Order: sequence, then structure tokens, then C-alpha cells
Amino acid sequence: MLKGDLDGLLRLIDEACSAGDWSTVEQVAERSRLAVERGHQVWPAADHSDHRLALQAPAAFSARAVCRDATRFGIAPLAEVAASDHAWVDLADHLPDGPLRATVAHERVARGEDLSSLTFDTDPLGLPLRLATWEPACDGPVIGPYAIEDPVPPTGPLVVADLPDAGTPLVDPGVEALRDLVRTWSTESDGTSRAVCVQGTVPEAVAALGPSGLRVRRIDPDEALGRMAWAAASGGAHGRRRGAARGRFEAWWCAATLVGLLDDASGDEAPWPPDPDELGDAVGELRWWLWDDGHVPQGWHLQMAVEDPADGLAWALEAVDRGE
Repeated sequence: MLKGDLDGLLRLIDEACSAGDWSTVEQVAERSRLAVERGHQVWPAADHSDHRLALQAPAAFSARAVCRDATRFGIAPLAEVAASDHAWVDLADHLPDGPLRATVAHERVARGEDLSSLTFDTDPLGLPLRLATWEPACDGPVIGPYAIEDPVPPTGPLVVADLPDAGTPLVDPGVEALRDLVRTWSTESDGTSRAVCVQGTVPEAVAALGPSGLRVRRIDPDEALGRMAWAAASGGAHGRRRGAARGRFEAWWCAATLVGLLDDASGDEAPWPPDPDELGDAVGELRWWLWDDGHVPQGWHLQMAVEDPADGLAWALEAVDRGE
């Protein structure tokens, strides 16, 4: 490490992982960060060491990597990496109180583990520690030693629909809530996003975005929530992945905004989180759609629309990160 031999360090990490020599991998992580202070640019070795520890090592090593929380350009947050391959019961005794402990728990919950018996003094997300009956469990991503498999969910068969005149855009908080789902795509990668709210129907909302044609598919609320959570967890083509727990949070926040549960009758902010049953019932009353203009976008994309038939409102989102 004194020589700053990055290639040599990466080989050492691979060899130590293959041998199950986790103490050596941990030493590389800790000493590489100290070497950076002496001018050696070996932080990739430190990041890779902590990633391998969080993913593959026994729970004590994995938890210590999470607690260092020092990766600069890791392919996924270490809380998510550790939770992807370790049950909560294995990690719990090795995680000190604080926001990282709560975040790891939320990562496990996003994967379907019921941790509703737990309480945290410091919880940066504040979501229920059990999936609601209307929530889908996170099916991925598949996190490996060197890469993450997190493909764009297929849109399925869309059917051609008439494209009406555009609805008149309205000022509505749901517009930014939808764009927040893919904020990382546009701030840390090369993606773009547009969203609109109109008084009218889904086709009128989509038309306000100016597509040349329209194809649609009606989807169930759980699929809509799953797609929102996937997009919010993703970093797009080049951004830093935010993790499944953050994806679930953003999906809840967006859904609660669309159905008006974030403001109480006095106009003040409502308590967080909203009641799961109330939110689930409200989400179920909306009509959710996928759409495109006749062509499936390249790269990362989320083209979704939602209609509130009771209030006569509709929203449409177009987000694309081609990774060019």
C-alpha cells in the first residue's frame, strides 16, 4: 500500500476473498484509506474491500464495513449490499444504534423480512418495518462482487390508443413527487425527466408531454409501486444507486403526495408515515398506466401515468436515461 500498487491490492483482495481470509480484506480496506491521506490514490481498493466484506464475509465483518460507511463510488450502498445476503438476526448484534442500523433493517424489510417488533430511536426513513399487504417485495437487484444486475422492468404489451388534445397543466405537488423518483438519473447521470398534472384523463396528461403517438397498458397498483420503488432505488446509467430502502421510501412519498395524505385539513404537514391501510386504500382507487409514444426507449426509463377519477386529475411522467 505504501507503493500505491492498486492492481496489486485488487489481486490481493480477490485472493483473500477466495481463501475466506476476511481479516486481510478488512486490513486492506482500513489501510488503503489511510494511504489516501499520504497521496496514494488507492481508494478503489478500499471501496472494493468494503463491498466484498459487506456482501460475502460473515456478519461481524459485513456489519463493520457498513459502519465504516466510507465508500466513494461503490456500486450500491453498503447497507443494501449487506442486507442482500445476510438476515437481520445475523447482523443485528454487530450494528450499533443509529441511522445505519435502521437503514439495514429497512433494506431487509424491502426484501420481505418482517421486523415490525423493532423500534429505532434514530430512523432516517420512518417507514413501517413490515411490508403492507399492497406492497410488492423487492425482487432484486442481484448484487455481485463486481457488478449489480438491476435491469429495467419490461413494459409488457402496450396497445395503441387515441392521442387527444393536451390537458391544461396544473400546479400540483405530485409533479415534483413523480420527478423525485428519478432525481438521481438527472442530477448524477445524463437522464431527463418531465412530469405534468392536468384536469382530465391519462391520455390528456400524456398528450401534455407532447408525444407523437400513444400506447398504453393498465397496471395494478402493486406493479406501479414496484416500478416507482425500482426507479427511485436506481442510479440510472451513471449515478450512485440509492438502495431498495430509499426506493421504497420515495414510492411511499410519491403515492402519499398523489392521494393528498401529506397535508392535513389545517394545511400543516401530516405525520409521517401515513397510515398504511389508508394509503393502500387510496392508492387502490387510482388508475395506473404505463405508456410510450410507440417506441420503447433505450436505457433506463419510466413512463407512467396515473388518474384520480374521483377528483378528475391525471398525472404523467416521462423519465429516460440512455447512458450515452
